[in-house]
Amino acid sequence: MQRMTAGDASWYRMDRPRNEADVVALLTFRGPVALARVRRLVEERLLAVERFRQRPVPRLLGAPGWEPDPGFSLRRHLVPVELARGTLPEFVGEVTSSRLDPAHPLWRVHVVRERGRGGAIVAKLHHALGDGFALVALLLALSDEHAAEEAPRAHVEAVHRGRPWLGSARLAAARDAAAFAATLARLAAMSSDPKVLSAAELSGVRRVAWSGGVPLGAVREAGHRRGATVNDVLVAAIAGALRSLLASRRAPLVPVRALVPVNFRPARPDLGADASLGNRFGVVFLDLPIDLGTPVARLEAVHARVAALRAGAGAVVAHDVLALAGYAPDAVQHALTRFFARKASLVLTNLPGPRTRVHLAGLPLATA
Repeated sequence: MQRMTAGDASWYRMDRPRNEADVVALLTFRGPVALARVRRLVEERLLAVERFRQRPVPRLLGAPGWEPDPGFSLRRHLVPVELARGTLPEFVGEVTSSRLDPAHPLWRVHVVRERGRGGAIVAKLHHALGDGFALVALLLALSDEHAAEEAPRAHVEAVHRGRPWLGSARLAAARDAAAFAATLARLAAMSSDPKVLSAAELSGVRRVAWSGGVPLGAVREAGHRRGATVNDVLVAAIAGALRSLLASRRAPLVPVRALVPVNFRPARPDLGADASLGNRFGVVFLDLPIDLGTPVARLEAVHARVAALRAGAGAVVAHDVLALAGYAPDAVQHALTRFFARKASLVLTNLPGPRTRVHLAGLPLATA
């Protein structure tokens, strides 16, 4: 049996019946996707990664692990689906709401044919296998552009956070420990987020929606005029949308806190054979300026707050706390999960995609 890393174990044990810890990806195509070609790609490239043939092994004491699934069958994990026109969002919601079978490897790929529209691939991966960055990298490694390359290799590396400008390793360790303690104290003192978005218990039912495409150049130019980034503009737009939602409910227009993942990998997920699994990210807490009345004011506030977060060590501390929870007793794990749940009302994440057109099973990936 292979032992789970602390970070992966934390996400494995964080899974709950009404709040599953998983990652879902949607790839859409202009035409129908050939199941046989996807099966061949999965067999040759995805199953080359050992983790996709292993099942989790829970343990009452110590870290959970991975072992080969003696009853592995690709048919259980690669599922053809035919849908009526216009029902893809509802189906993706069903996939995100369904549970993965813990007796087998924790992943599933749906090859979808939507009548009158085209095709899609909906992939579901448990967070214990990897984060969103890992899933994007693995899916892109299945592309036709890399069909002739070596199959992806899975590895999980330690996160190195050295600070060479501090002069010596001993001094760096001392300052890291002091920064950890100070940031942990700030997290502990942080107030709970006001329950203005939803005070109801989680139902376990998830809904999925997406918008049409937005010209990236226009978004970039809007940010450039204010010295902000594309992400700043999008976060500010989300804050404005939430402000409109709360106003329609006659709810207080107060700041709402979001959890924002921070990637610790050395580079963006991209095409290539070296696709790493595992969880290698931290989280930061970002207060969304819902209380500010104009788009410009919200954008300026988001830009300033994101810049302040980048200068701090909060993401490193949150990563370390979550990793420690992976090997902690259940009571500690549950307490930390409730702690993070009380501090924020939503999660905002952005995963970069490929820079050039990508094909899979002979079809170009749709851009909108």
